[in-house]
Amino acid sequence: MQSFHVKPGPLSSASFTDVPAPLGTLVTEYRIEASTAIAYPVQAGQYIQIIDVEGSQCSDFLAFAGDRHQEELDSTVTRTLLGVAMPQAGLHSKYFSQTMQPLVEVIQDTCDRHDSFLLACTNKYYEDAGYFDHPSCSDNFNQVLAPYGIAPRLGWPAINFFFNTAVDDSGGITSAESWSRPGDYVLLKAHQDLLCASSACPDDIDPANGWHPTPIHVRIYAAEENFPRAIGRRSASELPLRLTQDSAFTPRVRSLTQNLAEYNSFWVPMSYPHHGDQAEYWALRERVALMDLSALRKFEVIGPDALALLQWTFSRNVAKLAVGQSAYGCLLNPHGGMIDDGIVFRLGEVAYRYIGNCDTDGLWLQKVAKEKGFTVTISNSSDRLHNLALQGPYSRDLLEPLVEIDDGWEIENLNELKFFRFVTGTVGEVPVLLSRTGYTGELGYELFVHPNQGAQLWDVLMKAGGAYDLLPLGMQGLDRARIEAGLLAAGREFNDLISPYQVGIGWSVGLKTKPDFIGRAALEKIRDRPPFVGVGLLLEGNEVAGGGQCVYPVGDYWRVGHVTSGTFSPVLNRSIALAQVAPEYAQAGTELEVGMMDGIKRRIRVEVGPLSLYDSSKSRVRA
Repeated sequence: MQSFHVKPGPLSSASFTDVPAPLGTLVTEYRIEASTAIAYPVQAGQYIQIIDVEGSQCSDFLAFAGDRHQEELDSTVTRTLLGVAMPQAGLHSKYFSQTMQPLVEVIQDTCDRHDSFLLACTNKYYEDAGYFDHPSCSDNFNQVLAPYGIAPRLGWPAINFFFNTAVDDSGGITSAESWSRPGDYVLLKAHQDLLCASSACPDDIDPANGWHPTPIHVRIYAAEENFPRAIGRRSASELPLRLTQDSAFTPRVRSLTQNLAEYNSFWVPMSYPHHGDQAEYWALRERVALMDLSALRKFEVIGPDALALLQWTFSRNVAKLAVGQSAYGCLLNPHGGMIDDGIVFRLGEVAYRYIGNCDTDGLWLQKVAKEKGFTVTISNSSDRLHNLALQGPYSRDLLEPLVEIDDGWEIENLNELKFFRFVTGTVGEVPVLLSRTGYTGELGYELFVHPNQGAQLWDVLMKAGGAYDLLPLGMQGLDRARIEAGLLAAGREFNDLISPYQVGIGWSVGLKTKPDFIGRAALEKIRDRPPFVGVGLLLEGNEVAGGGQCVYPVGDYWRVGHVTSGTFSPVLNRSIALAQVAPEYAQAGTELEVGMMDGIKRRIRVEVGPLSLYDSSKSRVRA
């Protein structure tokens, strides 16, 4: 089959009803039929959108710069310069040439699963499998590049968009069916005038293309466009693709740092270059720091059976909460695993708010409510509530003159607001829900605001913070602080196969205070002897265990646990870690070893401590 080029013009996209609408003003577009390839020019500044039309289809990509196309995209140079296997939209987004010049940049990516290690498929691959005269991407590239004077190759080192590969623990490269769905795409920006080539891979002898090669669609957009950077994430089949978004505070953050990364579908700062994460950290521990935590998900749980639903799904006894009180705990599954951790706020007699990490938390609550026949409404309010955390020993002093508490909360000033209590009111005339909670191990507050007034709230707090030498805090400093305080991170300390007893928050399970709830039977058995127990580790020396290393008895060959997170603690002046170890080795003071590298070449002696190695009595957050 032959590929064809659709002439540019406002009506050209109307010919294609099987791909999403154009993102902007089209310069031109191409349909690459299955098992073929095309070459096409792109000018500097223009955008290239490579679309998987039917899903599960791989598309190899080449780019050449220079008068004789002598400079070409080089994935090895790219990996070396960026330190990542594949560039992503954001800070590490560019593909480089062999002379280390950027050729294209990833602007948007809705699949986020590609390959840069393997050649485009070759004739040899098919011949070795017994398929002679089978079309290959490399041979198709040779044909379309020949008119440009580019010499043929047996195999082209392409970027294999939508090709699902991975490197396993033994060093083997595995491949499987593509993750891409119909309409998934990669949007690139050209940094030079380029000759590009794209294929619709002909592989039908393995699962790479779902056993059935299909077309690829390519669109070129004008350089005048300004597409936002975004990564597409899917959290459940029932939920739409979610692109990375800004919070209400991100424009203010961008004015201070460009070191942003995608986290839970939001752009968040990693650190601020004029200070650095060490200075941000010390501002938190000694003065006051401000951070954007809008990536949390908020769900309103309202109705006559709201309490019954939360009593059934949440680990804490929610019935004990007064209006204006909140509680930390976790959503449980039937085998006692942690679906997520979060906080339940009681806003009224039959009105609660659950704040966690996942879009699927709401789906789970809805599913359980339907199964139990509860009269309750669960709605996602995340787009109406963005939040800042103001944390540090001077956070109360900073906030107190700015806060006006609404009538009816039975307190008159901030000094009366206790730990895990909240009120509504204003801060600098901005309406907020003000909660005395945090994720740092310090005295602090979280301020929830409508996004329309987020920038105003940020400005009020930053201006008032000048008197206290406030610094904005990025994720690097926050991660250091939460490890010191023994606070959990989803995906590192817990997941849906791990119980609260394993991660060290068995105290949050209401076995003694409520009669029944999801997972109770399983947790009653796990409580007496969980497979692991969450602990803190104090390491000898300054070397950091970044997570994943195995923990051993001193001098022995078998494992007793593993590290989940590690950091160097400035306030403790030593390397620390969170770990999960067998209960027999979880007593404070026990000496163990952490295996670095292969666990044989070097081991570091460690001492077991409490989960919270910094302020284990929580005196600072309760101050």
